[in-house]
Amino acid sequence: MELLLPLGLIGLVSLAVLILIYILRPNYQQRLVSSTFVWKLSLKYRRNKIPVSKLRNLLILLCQLLLLAALALMMAQPVLPARTGISENEKIAVIDASADMMIASKGETRFERAVNEVRAMAQQTLSQEDGYVTVIVADTQAYFLKSRVDEEGAAELDELLVKLVADNACGYGSADVDGAAALAEDVLAVNSEAEVLYYTAAEYLDEGSFTVVNVSGDDDWNAAVLGVTPVLGDSNTYSFSVDVGCYGIAKQMTVTCELTGVNGNTTVTRMATKTEVFSDVSPEKTLTFTASDFSGGGESIVSFAQMYVYLNEDDSLQRDNTFNVYGGTKPTVRVQYASSHANEFFPSAIRYLRESEKNSFDVRMDQVSASDAKTEGYDLYIFEHSMPSVLPTDGVVILADPDVAPEGSGITVGALHDVSSDSTLSAGPAHPITQYMDPTRVTIARYHTLSEVDDSYEELMYYNGEPVLLARNQPQSKVVVMAFDLNRSNFPVTVDFPIMMHNLFSYYLPATLERTSFEVGEEIVVNARGEDVSVDGPGGRFPLESLPAAVAASLPGDYTVTQTGMSGAPIVDQFFVHIPNAESRLGIAEERLPALQRVDTGRDVNESLILWFAVAALVLLVAEWFLHMRETL
Repeated sequence: MELLLPLGLIGLVSLAVLILIYILRPNYQQRLVSSTFVWKLSLKYRRNKIPVSKLRNLLILLCQLLLLAALALMMAQPVLPARTGISENEKIAVIDASADMMIASKGETRFERAVNEVRAMAQQTLSQEDGYVTVIVADTQAYFLKSRVDEEGAAELDELLVKLVADNACGYGSADVDGAAALAEDVLAVNSEAEVLYYTAAEYLDEGSFTVVNVSGDDDWNAAVLGVTPVLGDSNTYSFSVDVGCYGIAKQMTVTCELTGVNGNTTVTRMATKTEVFSDVSPEKTLTFTASDFSGGGESIVSFAQMYVYLNEDDSLQRDNTFNVYGGTKPTVRVQYASSHANEFFPSAIRYLRESEKNSFDVRMDQVSASDAKTEGYDLYIFEHSMPSVLPTDGVVILADPDVAPEGSGITVGALHDVSSDSTLSAGPAHPITQYMDPTRVTIARYHTLSEVDDSYEELMYYNGEPVLLARNQPQSKVVVMAFDLNRSNFPVTVDFPIMMHNLFSYYLPATLERTSFEVGEEIVVNARGEDVSVDGPGGRFPLESLPAAVAASLPGDYTVTQTGMSGAPIVDQFFVHIPNAESRLGIAEERLPALQRVDTGRDVNESLILWFAVAALVLLVAEWFLHMRETL
């Protein structure tokens, strides 16, 4: 008990006053009577009654003291501190909608089992007083199915759960458990006492604040092709590393590979198979397929169009039994280097690019004289000293030390200047082409002024305020202008030159895809070397608002990226999206569930006790009156 107005206890002084009154009150009075005869007759009766009178007087005094104490405490406003919270009968159900929830046993998938258990829990919770139920679906992106449903919304929630199963709302990716935890925390911010249940088949070493409801079946098992990696050896020939797993059962399985488009031959499919025994001790194995394993006489595999790997097993999750591999035929990037005074600077840089980009492109270079230079048919043109009359429009163009401006270049070449050999350059605005470069390391001794420059150019480096490195990036005009002579500069022998060439290549001729296989839900970055880029797959066409674009595939399968190059020819790339390996690996425990932040939503309240003390005072008052009445009888 606490007192809101402790000064009210001053009223307890009345207890001392009452006791003082009783002490000072005389016990007898002097009276004159005519005779004591009557008293003598009642003396015997009176002696028998004295003990009862003393007890009554004590009770009267006690009632008066307690009455005064009750009144004093009422003035002090007594309260009883307490905490109130929202109903503890609230459940937050998180349903795992990841790919492994599609695995079935006894005619029912894990997902169906989870939804049915949530339905039963919701019916039981909402049938009780102050029941609330929230359902969160943890797909590749978690979402509320329904939040804080009470008894009135029970029927609607049940319909949504039935529809969840009817629509087969289980996805092919991994569950967004972190997102589900964040949504659960939104509800916990309203009622921190709510219980969070996670209906899943996964096992966790640390369940944290979740109550995990395991819906897996005793006879669940799965076979899966976890990944296929083409390995390009030192001799530029391919072998293949295939990762396979079998979980929940000991079994012998055969892995089959079908290789098409080997070394440019699109009419023949080469086959290879390997059989391995899998058990609980060794559920995963890596198999290596070389050229000698395939039919066709063991011919070295220099390139291929596609390899299809599959397991012919009758498990519940069929979508991870196959894997497609692309990227065995690299797009060719044709480079023409034309110079009236050829040097090794550009050819060395192209050889460096050929090696660094070999996993994405087949870079080939033709070195020609200025008189034999062509203006079509190449992806990258390098013109040094002597310029063509017309600028090519089907590829990227580098104009190094131009003596004149080609038609369509958007520049006008001015006077030639010889300067001090220790004169360095200065940087312009940040740009992808000059990333990681330091122009203060670069010295030049000869350069051309550019008397006119089109607004479409970006000025990247300067000498004494004059632009000497410029870049333009338009759909049909991708040009780099180097207005100084490499032969009269230290630029080719600094680290900045290969850096610039690598940046230039990545900026104008980026690989469409960083690799050719991705997991469901993983971000896929699509670059473009041309126009009209589109991505098509099992779910239809992806809208690409800008490039580079990031897309996330929600369905496993084959996808195609189509674009039109600067030459007008179509450029086609393919990639494969597969179920995440974590979803295929049954029975392997995860580390932990995310922590749930619970902020106490209870409120401190004070329950007033004045009424109870008032009732007690009234009872004492009646008791004191009753005792006085008995005394006078």
